[in-house]
Amino acid sequence: MPFEPQLPGPYQFLFHGHMQAAVTDPHGTPAPTIISLTDDWHLQVNWQVHGVFVPSISGTWQIRAYLESIGPGPEILVANRDVPMTGANNYSELFFIGPNVPNQPGPYKLVTVITSLNLLGTPAPFAGYDEGSVLQFYEGPSLPPTP
Repeated sequence: MPFEPQLPGPYQFLFHGHMQAAVTDPHGTPAPTIISLTDDWHLQVNWQVHGVFVPSISGTWQIRAYLESIGPGPEILVANRDVPMTGANNYSELFFIGPNVPNQPGPYKLVTVITSLNLLGTPAPFAGYDEGSVLQFYEGPSLPPTP
């Protein structure tokens, strides 16, 4: 998903970026969307920022990921980390989640958000989000991986 602000074509040299969030199993391979509550799962978040503004942006990238219950149920913060802005173009963070996250079976939508915070810790104008897939969590033992 692209970062905002999305500047018009001739001004993209100032700032543009993208982010990706992917659920993986503990071995780093793409995880199924149906996960046992007893299993660990990981969230890999990668983002890229480019443009002449990037070296002058300072502060923190705040990464948060939520599972939003589909139907009645909780909204759960499953990942939360602050990453210092270094002027780099590429960033990557791996989150280890579970087991028992969430603690109730059912379908959940994964949403990952990156917000820039200025040096005072308040939100700045650069942000991105990724609406992931629906993940179905169930009680019971994990199933063997498919070949």
